[in-house]
Amino acid sequence: MTAPASTRVPALLRRHGTGMLAVTAAVASIFAAWQLLALAGDRVPSLADTVARLAAEHADGQLMANFAVSMNRFLLGMALTLVVGVVLGVVMGRSRWAELALTDLTMAALAAPAVIWALLTTMWFGFGWLTPVVTVFLAGLPFVIVNVVKAVQAVPGELILMSRAFGVSRAEVLRHVIAPAVAGSTVAAVRFSIMSAWNGLLLAEWFGSTSGVGWRSRYWYDANQLDGFLAWVLVFVLFLILVDQVILGPVERAATRWRSL
Repeated sequence: MTAPASTRVPALLRRHGTGMLAVTAAVASIFAAWQLLALAGDRVPSLADTVARLAAEHADGQLMANFAVSMNRFLLGMALTLVVGVVLGVVMGRSRWAELALTDLTMAALAAPAVIWALLTTMWFGFGWLTPVVTVFLAGLPFVIVNVVKAVQAVPGELILMSRAFGVSRAEVLRHVIAPAVAGSTVAAVRFSIMSAWNGLLLAEWFGSTSGVGWRSRYWYDANQLDGFLAWVLVFVLFLILVDQVILGPVERAATRWRSL
């Protein structure tokens, strides 16, 4: 039975209100800690100076141009991560041989920090768009694989056998049985994957690029201008908070809503 509109609207407002409250609290805590560090000594520029530098970067056209470059690389790498990660995760979850063949390799990739991928891809591909894209892909892939494998293996085998006994095709089992079970875990995997992949992107741009957020951060670091460096760190942190709280949080709740039915 569908809930009346009078009850759905307040529930929707509460969900969005909670998300915005979480974002506000996270940003406020970061700013408060920042300001305390600035007051404690002269090694950390004030928040006002940092924001002023960021405004100057925007006025010079550097902010949006470099952020757009980084986002294009990031979205391409994450798209490849999700497609390959979900496919490999489902195959490993359904096939014992695939799991035995790929588990150790996946665990090794999971243990490798993002900086390793950034350095390797810089040596492999040099300066160019391929270095950050491949870094994003390699840094985020193992998180997706591991979570999807566990989700697939958690699907009751009896449910799949019953579906096949009633003549349900493999494609329908994958669509109506496995996909709903994997959806929530995939979103959870994306949250961890984005953190690692975004770090990898910035490091790859730091070491092997002449554009993007990571490159611009290094520009100010090499110039020994801490306010410029921290201005781009602020962009980096705010991006992660907004993506996690505003986008992935509601998507994860929608993907796992069936569990409460």
